[in-house]
Amino acid sequence: MSITEHEKLYSPSQWSRRFDSLGVQAEYSKNARNMTELARSATSCEIDISYGPSERNKYDIYGTDLPKDAPVLLFFHGGYWQEGSKDVSGFPAKTFVSQGIKVILGGYDLCPTVTVAEILSQVKSLTEKILKFALEWGSKSVWVGGHSAGAHLVASLLHDPEWMTLIAQKGYLPLLKGILLISGIYNVEPLLTTSYNNALKLTGNEAKVLSFGTSNTKVPILNIKVIVTVGECDSPAFVQESCNYAQKLVEFVDNVEYLLVRNSVDHYDIMEKLVDNNFILNKLLIKNIQ
Repeated sequence: MSITEHEKLYSPSQWSRRFDSLGVQAEYSKNARNMTELARSATSCEIDISYGPSERNKYDIYGTDLPKDAPVLLFFHGGYWQEGSKDVSGFPAKTFVSQGIKVILGGYDLCPTVTVAEILSQVKSLTEKILKFALEWGSKSVWVGGHSAGAHLVASLLHDPEWMTLIAQKGYLPLLKGILLISGIYNVEPLLTTSYNNALKLTGNEAKVLSFGTSNTKVPILNIKVIVTVGECDSPAFVQESCNYAQKLVEFVDNVEYLLVRNSVDHYDIMEKLVDNNFILNKLLIKNIQ
């Protein structure tokens, strides 16, 4: 079945040079399962720790045998807020644990069971909890990252002054050293006229509020580095959004880095390559997180 040009722009699987749309999704699903299983067998980990009332309100910790003061990477999966799971998102776990970084994969409820706004609340709740634990552990630092819709969820932290004030009051803010946004979507209004909104059920006003790329946030963010990255063979809309959003962040964040990953990297293998110590994004992240 053909899709409109507009929908194609917001369908990253349509733009890979490696496979057709179904093929790249199948390859990603296979690799996601395999790499997560490998991470669980090759690292010391604790799986399915609850942080909320629902079945999906759980997280996994990889690197439980690392020193208590090890830096932490909390990561949220993508899937257009309606698919995906922490249980098939283990790409960064083994590599980063081997570099002394504790990796925490966060799960959350999906649309249409809940709204995008409710997912944002879950992400903020888990992030606050992990910051609390990191303070108790004596962790050197905490980075929070996400892929695709997960990047949008993590970006929401930068646009919520009340949440930032809350974690500052609790003494957690100095630990939050970085935000990692991989292949994200930051302006959701264009999704209103796509099939993706069948599950999201966003109204025009809701989409406007959730479009951080056009947000008027002016509250300065200090001492937190934000890395915005995307593959050159992602959807042109996603590539442009990443570039535009990085420029937007410069207006109120004091340390922003934008990385366009070349060599035909697409929306999916930018995550698959996180298992490779020599991948340019891994080198950048490890240098910043350690």
